[in-house]
Amino acid sequence: MRPLPRSSSGPGPRPGRLPSLTGLRFTAAGGVVFTHCALLTDPRLATTLGPQVWVGASAVSLFFVLSGYVLMHSARPNDTARAFWRRRAAKILPNHVLTWCVVLIALACAGTAAADAPGGVAHLSALFLVNTWVPSRSFVSAGNPVSWSLAAEMFFYLLFPVLRPWVARLSRRGLLAGAAGALALVWGWPLLYETVVAPDGAFFTGYWCVYMLPLARLPEFVLGMMAARIRATGLRLPRLAVLPAALGVFSTLLVNSSFLPHVYMYAAATALPLVLLVHAVAELDLRGKPSLLRTRPLVLLGEISYALYLVHFLVLGVVYLCLTGLGWSRLGAVLVGLPCALGAAWLLYTGVERPCVRRFSAPRPAPGGRHRVPRRATAERGSS
Repeated sequence: MRPLPRSSSGPGPRPGRLPSLTGLRFTAAGGVVFTHCALLTDPRLATTLGPQVWVGASAVSLFFVLSGYVLMHSARPNDTARAFWRRRAAKILPNHVLTWCVVLIALACAGTAAADAPGGVAHLSALFLVNTWVPSRSFVSAGNPVSWSLAAEMFFYLLFPVLRPWVARLSRRGLLAGAAGALALVWGWPLLYETVVAPDGAFFTGYWCVYMLPLARLPEFVLGMMAARIRATGLRLPRLAVLPAALGVFSTLLVNSSFLPHVYMYAAATALPLVLLVHAVAELDLRGKPSLLRTRPLVLLGEISYALYLVHFLVLGVVYLCLTGLGWSRLGAVLVGLPCALGAAWLLYTGVERPCVRRFSAPRPAPGGRHRVPRRATAERGSS
């Protein structure tokens, strides 16, 4: 992977990290948590598909765009595919394997409740993050249910060493055309589904084909890469403040959810507003402007957002079942479960994720030699 040329314009050198995007990660994780809390409080939302549901879907899309943007921005000169994959594995896999084990232990302890759980093959496919390639309810819900998005992320990481030099070689005009093409694919996939794959509108088929299939989510990742590269070339883009960009995302959710088919709400409806939001937030750091998302508490919450994403559904589910069984209201159970999920995420981050990233992100030094962990290894924490 050849080095990326630096921007020829802009206020000084690019910072290695974009802490405001790390803070934005917490808002993305919060969107997913909000949707699951809303579904626990009012299960009818699963069939009515109100805006509360699409907040979580757009948050997942934000994760994918963020991953592309941050990885492209922080790409190392002369990096190798093997080193890149090692760092990504050190970041993603320890938390995933641990939560997968917790789910299987919980199912085993449930006894008869585990009889309806997916089979062993489905669980193993979830462990190796290939389950979402199979159009089966048993497979996509196997293991830790929220880990389906990790299957897409791992697919992106596998392709990144190939995509990165291709994106780096594009001219400014090519980058704009590439970004437009990626956006067209985000819209074209659900259109293809509606007109060719399943014109009958079967819900699960669309849910899997448009929302969970890793190949369908790749254009969002590429769109993030394109946005980062466009900014690095010094190409002038319209300046948009963070608040208007965020309002654009929410207004899109509120308006489009009332008339667009559900397959367009998974990613297409919010793809452009989300890219504009990521661009606006990144500009705060790139231009040295004040940023609430860069404050220490929000950056810390952004650091634990991956752990929060993995554990919140498990913790909320256990607390919900226990407390509602004791006569608590659904809302009360959810409100108790939220701080429990946050505490579990902090424990997972400090006890597993952070030590594993430090230990396994780079090879151990040879005996008698010295090896320094590259500082840029921390720059990739902005991706999910």
